[in-house]
Amino acid sequence: MKKKLCIIIVTIVTAVPVFAWETFDRVIAVVNDTAIIQSELMRRYQIVTKKQTPKKPEELNSILDNLIERALIEQEAREQAIIISDEKVMTHIHNIMKSQKIPSLDVFKKMVEEKEGISFEEYKEEIRQSLLTEMLVSLAIGVSPPSRDEAYQWYKENKNKLGNEVHIKQIVIRPKNSSFAEEKRANELINQIRDRILKGESFEKLASQYSEDPGAKNGGDIGWIALAEMDPYMANTVFRMKKPGEISTVIKTQTGYTIVKLIDSRPTSFETVQDRILNMLYQRNMGEQFKKWIVTRRAQSDIKIYLENYRQS
Repeated sequence: MKKKLCIIIVTIVTAVPVFAWETFDRVIAVVNDTAIIQSELMRRYQIVTKKQTPKKPEELNSILDNLIERALIEQEAREQAIIISDEKVMTHIHNIMKSQKIPSLDVFKKMVEEKEGISFEEYKEEIRQSLLTEMLVSLAIGVSPPSRDEAYQWYKENKNKLGNEVHIKQIVIRPKNSSFAEEKRANELINQIRDRILKGESFEKLASQYSEDPGAKNGGDIGWIALAEMDPYMANTVFRMKKPGEISTVIKTQTGYTIVKLIDSRPTSFETVQDRILNMLYQRNMGEQFKKWIVTRRAQSDIKIYLENYRQS
């Protein structure tokens, strides 16, 4: 039987200030049988806020709540024998790489370190936690996937917000690493290719010859894609292209340099965005059910908090 609510907030007058965590690593909360230490709290703060230290102790309240939730999730997962293997985490990461057209794991690792400011191992833990929460909500809490009819109803109500979808061909040149020399090489090459296209050479032949994208074998053709699903920088450029056959300027994306040839455009069809809508509705339902579950689970747990100035967010 789960214990009744027992949240104890303890103020320790003689404790070392939270800003001086590097001098003393201490327990700042206990969630049932799980201890949370100060270094965990501060590292989580850095990951979430991209800041090194908080200006006010109160800034740590929501971060501690997040760690408490994580502890409760881990405990429930143990009770339900739910395990997220490293293989499943890596499969998810490779799916992200595929959707964002990232050429290699080494490139992806560098993107994580440079853009997220965390190590790849920390990133894997973030993914594991996300997958664990999703599986817990699905299996233990019970969230059914939305139906196609629900997705279509949402599509009809929000169709005007989705914008157009476009049929495009693209040429992608990616730096082999993050060095200035590689960035310069990739940028110069894509501009040379664009100049050759504007002078009359075949976009499709140059795509087959130079592009580092899976569509290269089809002359750069990637089919129909919704603007909302594109890299934001790419979408902004393609949105302004109006005439079939038009060639874009060079576009700098997260993974390299791209030029696009517009083939056609039309209002976004349901078929193009169906999977994205289904996933969005599922994530929304899951979030709502998870909030209810975490409130109940927290109330049933024995939680002791030793963080100064704590107030539940």
